[in-house]
Amino acid sequence: MRIVMSADRFYPAQMGGPGNTIYWQAKTLMKAGHDVTVVATSQDLPTSVPLDCWLKLDCGRVIYTKNMHFYLPLKHIWYGLLAIRKADVVHVNSLFYPASLVWIIMCRLLGKPVVWSPHGELSAVALRFRPRLKRLLLNIFRWCSSEVWFHATCAEEKNQIQHYFGSSIMVNEIRTMMELPVLAVRVARLYLLFMGRLHPIKAIDRLLEALSTSKLFRESNYSLQIAGSDSDKGYTKKLNELVLTLGLSAKVSFIGTVQGERKEQLYADAHLLILPSHSENFGNVVIESLAQGTPVMASTNTPWQVLDEERVGRWVSNDSASLRQAIEEFLTMPSAQYDLYRVRALCLAQRDYDISAKSAVWVDFYKGVLTRKAPAIYGLYPAKNTR
Repeated sequence: MRIVMSADRFYPAQMGGPGNTIYWQAKTLMKAGHDVTVVATSQDLPTSVPLDCWLKLDCGRVIYTKNMHFYLPLKHIWYGLLAIRKADVVHVNSLFYPASLVWIIMCRLLGKPVVWSPHGELSAVALRFRPRLKRLLLNIFRWCSSEVWFHATCAEEKNQIQHYFGSSIMVNEIRTMMELPVLAVRVARLYLLFMGRLHPIKAIDRLLEALSTSKLFRESNYSLQIAGSDSDKGYTKKLNELVLTLGLSAKVSFIGTVQGERKEQLYADAHLLILPSHSENFGNVVIESLAQGTPVMASTNTPWQVLDEERVGRWVSNDSASLRQAIEEFLTMPSAQYDLYRVRALCLAQRDYDISAKSAVWVDFYKGVLTRKAPAIYGLYPAKNTR
């Protein structure tokens, strides 16, 4: 199959999870023998990456387009049109990036089967940002989405898609998977970890408030490491001020963006990863942490109830009392019990979230879209193993 994919941000850009997710997916499809083309933008790329030229990478043919403005992506649209004309299936990533609607219209005009992934943009929290514009765009999207196959990463996102586009819309659920990293040699260190972009939707302020009320944390040798890119300077300033106000300056460190081996080591050495978000359609950092054997505590606003079910972490409300109680459970957990959490975490990541072992899931989905039979095909969401 000739598969064309869009990406407003794409690996090696590290602002947000979808850029990596699309890369892993494209790379896996290439290994399975398919012809993959990715049209991306130059957002958040290292300066060493060539722009406006086709590159042959391990994930297929890729072009990083340099546009006049992020919201005026003329080159992204132009190169997309050139690629779409030769595609068997087109996969559009993101709803509200301006080029996405143009890509959808081009696919409709050219009669190309198209998949559309919102990547969490339909959550109630995400829709609070620029709400009037998004309501207008959703009305336009409904007009052109009748022949689109939507992709949801979890049951909640599937419900969101059907809510805004109608219960009869074609939508299939495939969980996010990743290329699992090399297992780092762990050096146990006394810190809790937040990993991700610094944005209000991540509810890092709730986490700080929870830790400030924990006498156990304050009197322990544990600290909190906050790793991630500064995507909202106003929120970052608020967090720094909150750390001072709560008297946590000696206990909290902002360490910025981390990548590569340093990132994997940071996961491996952590005692616990905490994702207190107000909303997540997935959360790649959860898999990344589990893949290094580190337990995860995620809020019930994320689709990670499996953390409780598989005993690899906790799935709790993100109010400060619930967060504090769950954190203290891990700070006081006997070492033998904690070690079992780490063993189960690694096993879960390898069993259910390794995309290299499940490339057939995406291949079957695209074949179903191509033949207009996607809802009837099996295995779109990898089945959970029973024990």
